Amino acid sequence: MANIPYAEVIEEIKNTMTNNGHDYEASIKSFGQVEACIQRDQGYQFTFKDHLRGLILAMLSNQRPWGPIDRNMNRIENIFFHFDADKLLQADKHLLAEKLKKIKCGNRAIVKQMESLNDNIGVLRQIEKDSGSIDRFVTSDTPHRIAEELGKGNKYKLKQVGYTLALEYLRNVGIKAIKPDVHIRRIISAERLGWCDHYPSESEAVRILEHVSKQTGIHISYLDNLLWLFGAVDYANICNAQPRCHVCTLRNRYCRYGRK
Repeated sequence: MANIPYAEVIEEIKNTMTNNGHDYEASIKSFGQVEACIQRDQGYQFTFKDHLRGLILAMLSNQRPWGPIDRNMNRIENIFFHFDADKLLQADKHLLAEKLKKIKCGNRAIVKQMESLNDNIGVLRQIEKDSGSIDRFVTSDTPHRIAEELGKGNKYKLKQVGYTLALEYLRNVGIKAIKPDVHIRRIISAERLGWCDHYPSESEAVRILEHVSKQTGIHISYLDNLLWLFGAVDYANICNAQPRCHVCTLRNRYCRYGRK
């Protein structure tokens, strides 16, 4: 990885998205993850409601396009009573699922996800009781280890949440971390940009992007968002499963796709 001109590649990714009419800066701003990191760096203490919001949005993102969720954020806020835990505990979970389906913001696990809300609120409250605040807990170890506990652990395992969704939740509350999404792993693989010599595992993708962030000085959450946008169908939709190489300025110099 040492000889790859990461900064140049990233600039070409930006240029390609701009040339194809995608405002990546506006998209990154709408996601709110970079802004959340800035807030945390400035000393903001995320509340229980902030954490519940971050968790629910992460769950909604599971195995589905993000675009409809982004466009319906105000409706989602209303459906979830602006993430008031006490109101959600009393809510009809199947009605929540139906309301989300009605605005095309459900997913294959949406009913089970909604049924898990009470248990997950209980876990967050237990974390708050044990640690003094959820913020104190999520910053008590590396993002990887916290995500492992929330997604796979025994004491604070969240229902319907695995390692990658736990990372997404952490990113929603300003924790600097990479979510090793399929788009990102594909883009940096040996078949595309060649930032590794094979198709990287989740942990390998995290290490690679952490390295690139350090090499370029680019905020790691910004880098994650940028690469994801480059492949996501509802956004730039360029380096996806069937890449649109004819509109990509990386194809002749930086990308290996199609080369022998």
